[in-house]
Amino acid sequence: MSFAIRVGLGIGSDFVNPQDLLDAKAQLNSQIVSVGKRTLLKRNDAPEAWPSHLTFNLDERVEACRMDRKKREEIDENQSLSLKEKNKQRNDLRRLEHRFIDRLHLAHQSIYGHDPVRQRFIHFWANHFTVGASGPSPFFIGHLIQDIIAKGITGSFDQLAYDVTRHPSMLTYLDNVYSVGENSRYARDSGKNKQIGLNDNLARELMELHTTSPSIGYTETDIREAAKILSGWGDIFDNPKTIANFKKARITDFHMAYFKDKAEPGKKTVLGKTYKNGKDALKALVHDLSATENCGNFITKKLCVHFIADSPSKDDLNYVRAAWFDTNGHLPTVHHAVLDRAHITSQPKFQWPFTWFMTVLRTFQVNLIQGFDDLHQELLSIGGEYRIEHICREIGQDFWARRQPDGFSLQSEDWISPEHLDRRVRLAAMIHDHGKPKTIDQTALVEMLKLSQSTIDLIKKAKSSRDRFILLTCSKEFIGVAS
Repeated sequence: MSFAIRVGLGIGSDFVNPQDLLDAKAQLNSQIVSVGKRTLLKRNDAPEAWPSHLTFNLDERVEACRMDRKKREEIDENQSLSLKEKNKQRNDLRRLEHRFIDRLHLAHQSIYGHDPVRQRFIHFWANHFTVGASGPSPFFIGHLIQDIIAKGITGSFDQLAYDVTRHPSMLTYLDNVYSVGENSRYARDSGKNKQIGLNDNLARELMELHTTSPSIGYTETDIREAAKILSGWGDIFDNPKTIANFKKARITDFHMAYFKDKAEPGKKTVLGKTYKNGKDALKALVHDLSATENCGNFITKKLCVHFIADSPSKDDLNYVRAAWFDTNGHLPTVHHAVLDRAHITSQPKFQWPFTWFMTVLRTFQVNLIQGFDDLHQELLSIGGEYRIEHICREIGQDFWARRQPDGFSLQSEDWISPEHLDRRVRLAAMIHDHGKPKTIDQTALVEMLKLSQSTIDLIKKAKSSRDRFILLTCSKEFIGVAS
């Protein structure tokens, strides 16, 4: 299996294998340059800088989700509109959600960007810290991926985990915006007409899925105490009163949305350690959870499973664990260690559907996905499916979809099925028919992809270029499965 496929997204647009070990590591340290293509109607246009008007900071996203809710309520309350007219206006409004732009941004960076290895690690962490499309979350997920995760993987795990935990997308997705301390000032002043109480969703997932794993032996009491620390973090970000609420609380940063009046007062004890009252307790808690041996073992194993093998060897695990514990979870060092082991392994590693799709488009320089100027336009002169959200839904992997808090499975067995293979075969056929993949020298391709003789023999038997393309892109080396 090619190293370029295992840890990157294929061979690259110039058909030079840039993803040797040193280059792979260099990509993690390079400057982030967001790129994309303007339109699918001009297939030969070169990628260019991702436009600034399609890049949104957190303030802009909060304002957008507030306006979205306001307009939806106006549509619902407009008695002069028929149900059909209301549905049309709702659909028109839905097109303005940032999820469509952000999803396209992620795909373009994967296909055209100069940092496919870094993109793969970003995808891993976007899955580890799963958020989904509930409430106003779709307006924030792109910011979490582009601004928090993409930049955060250059530092320590505990800082990344803290930044993700308090991000509006996570606070919204796991309902922490509704978590109010039962003894808080807000609870005392609200009377009986307010819903008051702790929500432990985020506290539970912080410990179970994001840091220590259940191996540390936490109790329900630990989770409840962690929920008390998290109480007061977040607001219902699309609430018409959001801006007023932040001004009243003297909060100027939506990424530091700690409302003291909603927080449970007093000290809290989690896993035997006591935390003082106040917003600093969350950072201290995340730091302490991240510093545990259980967290290091849990995270490094996930990285090895994703990039090396479903059942990584003891040597693989020990090597990456050593990098974690020697540096207190310094992610660039840990990621370099993962690449070291991925570079020498001979085990196959099954590639996610999204990873496989991006790899095919990147390797064969396929023009299939709409450009950023094509958003919400019907490209009638273009055959096949060109909307990334529809393709992601078809292959069963969309980072903006509703999903379980543990994200997409890292294990091959959960993806290998006749249905999933059939979807790849049909998508490969569409790519060939409508994407105009570049013809690549077969000898060079065999060498670069490290194709086995059995795969070469099978491809030779194909009766058409279409069949050869399908057999190649759906081969065991391209997908990452054992013989």
